[in-house]
Amino acid sequence: MRGDDTTTVADRPDLPRPTEPAAAHGLARAVLAGLDEAGVRWCLLRGGPEALIVPGDLDLLVAPADLERAVAVAQAHGLIRLAGHGRGSHRFFLGLDPATSSWVELDLVTELAYGRHFEVRTRAADQCLGRRVRQDDVWVLAPGDEFWALLLHCVLDKGRIADHHLRRLRQLEDHAALDGPVARALPDRAARMLLAYWRAGRPAALPAVRRQVLAAWWRARPASAARRLVGSAALRSIERPLQAWGRRGVDVALIGPDGAGKSTLAQGIESTFYFPVRRVYMGLWPSHEAPRTAAEQGVRILLRPFTVWRRYLAALRHRALGRMVVFDRYVYDALLPPRGPLIWLKRPYFHLLSRLCPAPTVVLLLDVPGSVMYRRSGEYDPAHLEGEREQYRRLRRRVPHLERVDADRAPELVLADALGRIWRHYVERAAR
Repeated sequence: MRGDDTTTVADRPDLPRPTEPAAAHGLARAVLAGLDEAGVRWCLLRGGPEALIVPGDLDLLVAPADLERAVAVAQAHGLIRLAGHGRGSHRFFLGLDPATSSWVELDLVTELAYGRHFEVRTRAADQCLGRRVRQDDVWVLAPGDEFWALLLHCVLDKGRIADHHLRRLRQLEDHAALDGPVARALPDRAARMLLAYWRAGRPAALPAVRRQVLAAWWRARPASAARRLVGSAALRSIERPLQAWGRRGVDVALIGPDGAGKSTLAQGIESTFYFPVRRVYMGLWPSHEAPRTAAEQGVRILLRPFTVWRRYLAALRHRALGRMVVFDRYVYDALLPPRGPLIWLKRPYFHLLSRLCPAPTVVLLLDVPGSVMYRRSGEYDPAHLEGEREQYRRLRRRVPHLERVDADRAPELVLADALGRIWRHYVERAAR
């Protein structure tokens, strides 16, 4: 995740988006079909059917009576609930489309409410769901209702009209009228003013009238707006620590011989995972730290456990802040048979090192033939690397949660495999 680590899914211009135009198509279509099968009354809030094939999140209006079934459908398709406090009726869900390794963001709402604290409650949701229409096998708002819902979203929620929303509004403008349920819910002068600005060809000026619209609403419904503002502000004051706590606990260790692709995979996870990621190097004996003297060697041997724990404590801090930690190597490297002189002394020392840190949530063993690793790293001969590969494969009997990943594939396929395994643990944890 880019930017502020505690950015909420409701305020997410800096969160990663799917990289392919049709990235969300498969999983999103499956979820929407599941809603129909479950008898849920729903419709897309904006964008029309094209919302399924362009980058971005998916906003759905759901009947309050059907919300529980809608949530069950989302969870049955592997989406997890994201914490959102003080966000009105919004319920946020996140899933990973296994076919495209892209993120699907689902935002379920049961009311059409606008403003920073959703104080503008139109109470028009039920009427809009009754007027919904079917297009390309999905339910969408009636064109006139979508125009007003989108215009209010841009003006009152965002304070600006993004280019793709402007294009959509122009597609819908012939259906804009003052007799629809959303327009009728606004104070009469506010609705007429917004429509007049639009029809005068002044969309850029619309955000400037935001204060006037909000002021008109506060005059018309002061008690309701005040309750919303106070309740939302109170919940948002505790939102960030609660979000961090909800994301806690997932750490991933990547192990394997030199040339297996650990660093490449760690970089890929860091750049594509939805939640913030921090990499922590946990190699026990980096090659660039070759000691110059025997005394220096002895000092490093004595200090190595403390170095390992310093890195692990840094990882704990990241996890406490809601970040996922990816360990590049782990203390499990000490489970490999020692080589060289003084093996009798190395065995107890290695035994200590291998048990210094708790088991990570996920351990991925990158399995690659020795000849391939030799072409990648060139540091050791293929026979030596193949021997190390076999030693790592034997760790499956000793390391909890270890999963073998075939890393003799294109990097994007290895990354997709790893993301799927990691996400499975998020889903399993959310289900507990």
